[in-house]
Amino acid sequence: MAHLDIHAKAEVGKSLAGFTLGEKLQSFLHFIDKTVDGNIEEWTVDLALDNTGVLLFEIPNNNGYIIYFSEPKLELGFTEKGTLCDISAGAGYKGDIFEGNIKIGSHIGDIDHALVLDDAEDIHYLADNEGKFIEGIYFVAGGLEVEEDPESIIEEVSVYNYNLIE
Repeated sequence: MAHLDIHAKAEVGKSLAGFTLGEKLQSFLHFIDKTVDGNIEEWTVDLALDNTGVLLFEIPNNNGYIIYFSEPKLELGFTEKGTLCDISAGAGYKGDIFEGNIKIGSHIGDIDHALVLDDAEDIHYLADNEGKFIEGIYFVAGGLEVEEDPESIIEEVSVYNYNLIE
């Protein structure tokens, strides 16, 4: 059964907040306070922002599911077959999100690893020696290159494995 742990360390491409990628939606149902059928009620930004508990949003046309936790701020993305493939954490999550005691609220420049900015989405990925994205984790911290604004605060982290999408 899925177990929330706000102090659990993030593992690139594997786990975050005590949840492990690949887990099935059924193991999360005990958390749910409210369900919204996306075929009936359209998704809006307010749906997540106004949530005060744990909300399950069924993406229209059987395209997957998203679970929104209000405290801590967590989003769990599931495939249409109910496989957890993306975990995002923000305010209220206390675990290390990268080596060196990096947490939500740390400066992006404190990450001791090469980063590359996807400026289309304003997210920072780990980069290899050639500057290519390393899959499995990204950070939301402003929209500038690390060199331009190393003091930018990490607001969110996402651990993912899109190979789990069937």
